[in-house]
Amino acid sequence: MNIQIATTIIVFFGSTISLSAAGSPIHLVQSSGNITIDGKLDDPAWQEAMVFQDFKTIQPDFGLPPSEATTAYLTYDQSYIYFAAYCHDSQPGRIKASLSARDQVDGDDWIAFCLDADNDELSAYFFLSNPLGIQADGTLDASASPNALLDMVWQSASRDTSDGYIVEMAIPVNNLRFANRDTLTMGFKIARFISRKSEEDDYPEFRPEWGAALTQFQKISLAGLRSKNVLEILPAITLGRHDQAMAGKLQPGPWKTDLGVTAKIGITSNLTLDATYNPDFSQVESDASQIDVNLRSALFYPEKRPFFQEGQDLFGFSASLDGTYLQQLVNTRSIVDPQIGLKLTGRINQKNVLAALYALDQYPGTLGSTPTHEDAHFSVLRYGRLLQADSYIGGFFTGWNYDGQANYVTGMDGRLRTGNQSRFEFHGFESFSRDARQLHGHSAGTVWRYDARNWNFHTGIFDVSQNFDTRLGYVTRTGITTIPVVLVRNFYYEKKALQRLSPYYWSRQGFDHAAKLWETLNIFGIELGLPRQSEITVSAWLANEIFAGQRFSRNAVRLEAGSQPFNWLGLGLDWRYGQAIYYNYDEPLGGYEQQLRASIRLQPIAKLSTQLNVSFGNFHPKASAETLYSVTIWRNSTVWQFNKYLFFRAISEYNAYVHKFREDLLLSFTWIPGTVIYLGYGSQFDKQEWNGMDYIAGNEFNQSQGTWFFKASFRWQRK
Repeated sequence: MNIQIATTIIVFFGSTISLSAAGSPIHLVQSSGNITIDGKLDDPAWQEAMVFQDFKTIQPDFGLPPSEATTAYLTYDQSYIYFAAYCHDSQPGRIKASLSARDQVDGDDWIAFCLDADNDELSAYFFLSNPLGIQADGTLDASASPNALLDMVWQSASRDTSDGYIVEMAIPVNNLRFANRDTLTMGFKIARFISRKSEEDDYPEFRPEWGAALTQFQKISLAGLRSKNVLEILPAITLGRHDQAMAGKLQPGPWKTDLGVTAKIGITSNLTLDATYNPDFSQVESDASQIDVNLRSALFYPEKRPFFQEGQDLFGFSASLDGTYLQQLVNTRSIVDPQIGLKLTGRINQKNVLAALYALDQYPGTLGSTPTHEDAHFSVLRYGRLLQADSYIGGFFTGWNYDGQANYVTGMDGRLRTGNQSRFEFHGFESFSRDARQLHGHSAGTVWRYDARNWNFHTGIFDVSQNFDTRLGYVTRTGITTIPVVLVRNFYYEKKALQRLSPYYWSRQGFDHAAKLWETLNIFGIELGLPRQSEITVSAWLANEIFAGQRFSRNAVRLEAGSQPFNWLGLGLDWRYGQAIYYNYDEPLGGYEQQLRASIRLQPIAKLSTQLNVSFGNFHPKASAETLYSVTIWRNSTVWQFNKYLFFRAISEYNAYVHKFREDLLLSFTWIPGTVIYLGYGSQFDKQEWNGMDYIAGNEFNQSQGTWFFKASFRWQRK
């Protein structure tokens, strides 16, 4: 299709869809007095605040009266937006609350204030507190899905009452991104979660048939509010030592000191430059081991480094469904050892969004027997043009350059509302590689989604060419065209043990271009929603898969379950058994595979929690009873939380397949995000022994590595 014609059609659709909004803007009265954030509502300014009580449920069903009353308050002055909530509870002794580190509130009761500060109806901040005042924050996307990777500095306090709990918040205006105007319009939502009932209550009421999630936020107008350009500097120091077993003895390594600095500079009130030199947070929490035997594609590990976490949502793209093979265009874990990082994010004006990233990675030049000491250069440019509601069109560019080699990906994507309950999404990307192979490929996809209270239907078509290559992204398979279909029917049951029953059909029909063969995946399942955050899913798989030019059966059954039957106990299970493939291109085999992931979490008191996870997988060929592999990984994490600032954590992990045991100890103090002190020790033990010339397999565990580290950083903000 001609690009100019396509753009005209997109702009037409984006400008003609009319969606519901949550009423006309409410004029928010500015506070005339001071508010002390102490978990009390006795400041006179709260008497002048806007009051909201008309909450409705969105879980387990939409639009029902809440089982417990909530009264929320909202006001502001020139420095802060103030929010408070009195969360009444007829059984206050059953409220779930953990004394934990920041953002670790899964399974708890909580209250959240969500704010679309720029009123673009595409993204929003959320500020959340559990009943003990433990903060969590982040962003919401256009469908109100949370992303907790953003850490902001704000005040909160909580207090228990005889019939519930109270939370107060003060959100600094200077931490919010919006274009300065004499009168501002913002959107907000308040959400309360009651853990034991699996119930979420929202103000204003949300209904899927009323349109995009953020268009249903309540609009407020605020006068006299100005945001300063942000300026933050975060210096950091790391002191560490790595010990290594040599000739049968653990030899201490030299102590090394690294200095780094990160800065956040507001170019405008809505456009920010982040810069970092020599960041190093890699040892604070090691990745949980995954089963890495018999893989068709590389494992994926989530990003944990703060510089790359913040703003990560801006580098996503539209038209992606579960099971599609292009999963990320920007996987920052590809940047292993950055020396320098630059990131520009924000809005040029009300309708134009910009995100850019550059990183210089020292890691590739250290590899091999003769290191080149050359640096790899990663670059990303992302642009979006906002249309009406959550519609947009965007452009993408990623680049990778190293030692005369290069890889570039460029293209566009978009999302268009086709109705209050439906939307069309698309993407199209071209890749160009300059190396010995000189590859040129593409990835394209379209999706149409329909989401209502009773029905969900998603379908599309995707094509990833054989030569599509992205050094910065994450692709699990190439040379395949797929047609996915998702159909879900939801049945709701009011005030019963069974809250929701959702039978579903999930399919993916694929054509492998190299083999010129079709494959199929058909999943028939049923999901049960229950109180106590309990869900049970049972499914049957009728499937086959093309590998090495052959078609193999993948029929299987699967059971997934999760529950918090008591405040002190959490359980999780994911079990799958069925036919599978042994991924060896020279001698592929069909056989039977069992996979299990299970967890149990105990919290006998608010300050102490321990969680045990086990991952298991095995495979045996059809023609033999011999087990080709059997892998079991045990992992335990125990945390003692002294207070909301200080905790001690011990992580123990044992991989029975490679006979490797790891122990990581960490003492962590966080005053505010960015102002932290870490003291830790990590060790590794292997079943090996020194025979005088080399290490050989042994019967006892001997320490092979040890790492001491101390890290401290300080976050300075201009007031």
